[in-house]
Amino acid sequence: MFSKNDIAEARALKNAPDDETYWSTVRALMQPMYTHTQLVNTRRGAAPVQVRERVKSLVDLSLSYELDEYEPFRELKESGSSIRIRRSLADYFGAGADEIALTRNTMEGIATILNGIPLKAGDEVIATNFCYDSNLAILRQRARRDGIVVKLANLPFGRGSDEDVIAAFEAQISERTRLITYPHIVARTGQVLPAVKLSNLARAKGIFHFIDGAHSAGHISLGLGELGCDAFATSLHKWMFGPRGTGFLYVRRERIADIWPLWASWSNKPVDSIEKFEEVGTVFKALPAAIPDALDFNLAIGQEEKSARLRYLRERWVAPLSAHERVRILTDIQAKPGTGFGAFTVDGLENKAFTKLLFDEFKIHVLAFEMEEDPSLKGIHVSPSLSNSIEEVDRFVEAAFTILDRG
Repeated sequence: MFSKNDIAEARALKNAPDDETYWSTVRALMQPMYTHTQLVNTRRGAAPVQVRERVKSLVDLSLSYELDEYEPFRELKESGSSIRIRRSLADYFGAGADEIALTRNTMEGIATILNGIPLKAGDEVIATNFCYDSNLAILRQRARRDGIVVKLANLPFGRGSDEDVIAAFEAQISERTRLITYPHIVARTGQVLPAVKLSNLARAKGIFHFIDGAHSAGHISLGLGELGCDAFATSLHKWMFGPRGTGFLYVRRERIADIWPLWASWSNKPVDSIEKFEEVGTVFKALPAAIPDALDFNLAIGQEEKSARLRYLRERWVAPLSAHERVRILTDIQAKPGTGFGAFTVDGLENKAFTKLLFDEFKIHVLAFEMEEDPSLKGIHVSPSLSNSIEEVDRFVEAAFTILDRG
């Protein structure tokens, strides 16, 4: 089995995004176990072996007796958090440890902010037509319960300038606007929204600015302090390759007191303490205990190197497919920073028919999608990860051409 030393030595030799000797070493550390070629990795990434082994080694222990006073859980609170884990996450993502709360997934952080921000009847929230349906469900429940107004910024689909995005938000802002929220990366197309510019816009107008970072944390290089947002929620099981059921919520320290926690703090944490968001009751501690292993894996590779590799894998299929007369690429591959996934449509063939042929004949999985708020916006989504090889991506391209050239 490979170790951190193995990957460090390989990285010291060369870590270019097209160096297959190096990236095969990384893939060996992950040992994906799918039964078909999995080119959709937006729901969850393959955790590296060191993370899986850590969780497995702790399962029996974590289920066997009261653990708080015993290693290896002595430092973990009932919620699974610890100052060491929070500090490590804060260092990786450019924040303070007093601004990071451990959560079990992105949704928990989203629910904390969207339910916890004080809003009264008539107050307006601006979301987007590309927000997850679960995010919008929370806002619409608040609209029914509290009488708030939910407005959607109609963003360009797939390709659009930062100016277009800013204009779409500005068109919805009024004197009653209290919150702006959106996905940092649009999951289906890979479009990166201009977070810093939107932070500046929100800050200038005194509007709380909240980012759904489910697909940006660990995927693109970012510093939370540099983004300028008031809050940011993400998971660690997607592009950080951590255990399922781990994530974090960032709240800028000046705004912590403004947000109510989902659960009242049983230990009476101060209103300006980030730890008030962590008192959620008992969790399965074998999962957060493996977060340091996931961070070690990412640090050994390097975030810039990860991002470059993911972009390279995307370009490897986008470039040849974009040259085919029947293919329309929905993703702006010239946009910076780019992501590792994108989308396309095929002239004369339904998206689901294409993906079914690809799976049935070639055992390759890509995703036919329709945007939740507007089903007319649809395409075929592809998102290779570090667990994929270029041979798999190239085989996808060959299979796609076989289908396309049938006429």
